[in-house]
Amino acid sequence: MLEGENLTVRSKNLFSIIVHDVHFWIPLIVLLAGLLLLHELH
Repeated sequence: MLEGENLTVRSKNLFSIIVHDVHFWIPLIVLLAGLLLLHELH
């Protein structure tokens, strides 16, 4: 039972790390894409 609980906690931590990472990377990618588009338009 303890092994399963540890695995669940570990997967929840991994999921939260991925979610926070996604919330960091997506706006950064959008910002860089916008800057690249602005540069291409000029």
